Amino acid sequence: MSKGYSVAFESISKSYPGVQALDDVSFSVAAGSCHGLVGENGAGKSTLGKILAGIVRADAGRVLLNDVPVHLASPSDALSQGIGIVHQELLFCEDLSVAENVCLSELPGRFGLVDWREMYAITQERLAAVGAKVDPEARVGDLSISRQQLVQVAASLGRGARVLVFDEPTSSLTPSET
Repeated sequence: MSKGYSVAFESISKSYPGVQALDDVSFSVAAGSCHGLVGENGAGKSTLGKILAGIVRADAGRVLLNDVPVHLASPSDALSQGIGIVHQELLFCEDLSVAENVCLSELPGRFGLVDWREMYAITQERLAAVGAKVDPEARVGDLSISRQQLVQVAASLGRGARVLVFDEPTSSLTPSET
């Protein structure tokens, strides 16, 4: 997160048929800090992350970024506010290259033609930023799960995420990759 960028949840509630997933949750994260939510299965950790990422809407409460209330109706809304998410179940086009997945929403080029050299350079820069030693030309489906997660982190940060939510990150990253 950049200096001065903070996130706060105020009185967030979310229920599903027969289940109260979140009940009046308030939680804040200061700029430059890292937090982990710990709790039993079904405690609402993933739901809270999905609310911040614009995937799920809260029934009540509000989300604030830099003390300003925001409406996060979709993942695109969240990303436009600098929020990304790395899901436990990674979202990739497994048959495409690392570079194609990293740049999928913004393929460089002109006149409908992809500038492969530029795409590989952009990808290499984004991978280096997270310390991932991955060949941009490699097929994503051939990578280990932990490498795929690092590629997802590089892609999210490259799209402008200043806040990154990890859903169950320890399920696939080794200690040296965190």
